[in-house]
Amino acid sequence: MNQSKINRLSKLPAHSMTTQNAVLMLVFNRPDVTEQVFQAVRSARPPRLYIAADGPRLSRPHDLETTAQVRKVFKQVDWPCEVHTRFLTENLGCRKAVSSAIDWFFSKEEQGIVLEDDVLPSPAFFSYCDTMLERYKHDERVFSVVGNNLVEPWYKHPESYFFSKVFFVWGWASWRRAWQHYDVNMVDWPKTRLRVSALPYKPEQKLHHAYWSLVFDLAFKNQISTWDHQWTFAHWENNAVCVTPANNLVRNIGFGADATHTSGSDPEYVKRLKVAQQFVAGNSSPPVVDNCGYYEQMSKIVLGISAITWVRLSLRRFPTIFAQLKKISNRLRSL
Repeated sequence: MNQSKINRLSKLPAHSMTTQNAVLMLVFNRPDVTEQVFQAVRSARPPRLYIAADGPRLSRPHDLETTAQVRKVFKQVDWPCEVHTRFLTENLGCRKAVSSAIDWFFSKEEQGIVLEDDVLPSPAFFSYCDTMLERYKHDERVFSVVGNNLVEPWYKHPESYFFSKVFFVWGWASWRRAWQHYDVNMVDWPKTRLRVSALPYKPEQKLHHAYWSLVFDLAFKNQISTWDHQWTFAHWENNAVCVTPANNLVRNIGFGADATHTSGSDPEYVKRLKVAQQFVAGNSSPPVVDNCGYYEQMSKIVLGISAITWVRLSLRRFPTIFAQLKKISNRLRSL
């Protein structure tokens, strides 16, 4: 990411809201964005901070320097706080490093907030998470609290929050009682795949059913090096939903060549995204049901579910071909 963009994004208002919950930061080798997210967490002053850092890649000598720089960021903790670190010496990759870090976090905490190194939260994000973690602490229908609403410009909701089956990883929170349903290996997927009713989309919705079946197939076979599709699967397998804010509360500052999953330029929905600085939950609670209108916008604008997307995803079944195409695509972006 270029310096001018970092400076522009770092001009968000100073964070003034504190959190009562523990925070887990998932970091790797990007000290610039990690510094910005840490400063947001620093202003929120969590009572306990967990830092999980993947190890340097042997094939990338520069990782030794950048991962060390990232870990130095956390020497700035200067508020009353228990600091727990999980600094890996070898690289596990996104799938194993992140999933095992969240396992570690919820083995020690009943509930908490999770932030990746490129997700910059607003002040309201922390109070929103605190409120929802308490409000739905014992509600087995709710598995997570997400801080993002990436289709706010296209989808307006009258309440301050609603519920969705769409989990999106940019800033979230959960409980140990929900995370215990998570399985990075998705051992139940082959059986579930045969039970069409276990997916939200039936055969008559062929495109969506085919898209999500393919996504879960790829995650199950480790042909996508990620951990979050497995969490979506856990929601759907257990008929659970996410708390979702009507107004977006985070910004992703990690788009760029050095990113793992956001290596392109900012997509249109990111360029148009605003970040709310306040959140008021109100006394009434909306019904705990999936918001279909929100999913329709997410599937079209963010996920881009289409026949073309399905074909592109299918190429991941052929790792050699996919790797070559990705290299070509990255070269074209750099021109």
